[in-house]
Amino acid sequence: MTWTATCHCCAVSVRLAKAPEEVAECNCSLCFSHGILWAYYSPKDVAIEGETRTYNRADRANPNSDLHFCATCGCSTHWSATAGLIERMGGAVDLMGVNMRLFAPDRLSGVKLVFPDGRGWSGEGPWGYARDAAVMP
Repeated sequence: MTWTATCHCCAVSVRLAKAPEEVAECNCSLCFSHGILWAYYSPKDVAIEGETRTYNRADRANPNSDLHFCATCGCSTHWSATAGLIERMGGAVDLMGVNMRLFAPDRLSGVKLVFPDGRGWSGEGPWGYARDAAVMP
């Protein structure tokens, strides 16, 4: 079953090849202020159509991701790996994030919800979790 969603103005569409295994509500300042729920995918399992612009964290000298948003309505759509992350990972990053808040809440019902502690993460290595996992209502 294909999952499809659009930004608020419908200028950008997101198509997923499969349902998310889990969604992450990160508490870092960027994710928290944008109200994002991330699902992580291989870029080969995601199709993005429409014009997006990017933003990089100003509080990190060499951020790991480019945050993409609709050039018209400003909805955050996804993140992709920066050149810096690709270099740090040895030239291969098969991961991107998709903002699951673009999808209807009933589509997420029953999906595992995790809470990465992005505020406490150094930017390297695995992150811890701010609290126990839950299930999307």
